[in-house]
Amino acid sequence: MSWTQEKPVAAGKYWYVAGGTHHSDPRQPAITIVAIRPDANGNLVALQHGVEGSIPIETLNGKWYGPLEPPRG
Repeated sequence: MSWTQEKPVAAGKYWYVAGGTHHSDPRQPAITIVAIRPDANGNLVALQHGVEGSIPIETLNGKWYGPLEPPRG
C-alpha cells in the first residue's frame, strides 16, 4: 500500500489527506480517517468524522491510503 491520488474503489476505512492544512501547523496537511461505503444507489460515499451526512467521493480531492485493516487482537 502507498499514498495515491486515486479515489477508493472499495468500501472500507482510509487515511485521507485533504487539500487543507492542519489547524495547529499550517505547513502540515490535515490527515483524517474516512469511512467509504456504498449509498442506497450503490455509489461510494465518504463519512468523515465530525461532518454530518455523507459526501460524494467525487468531491474529495487529496491523497488516500488504504483500505485499513482492523487491529489484530
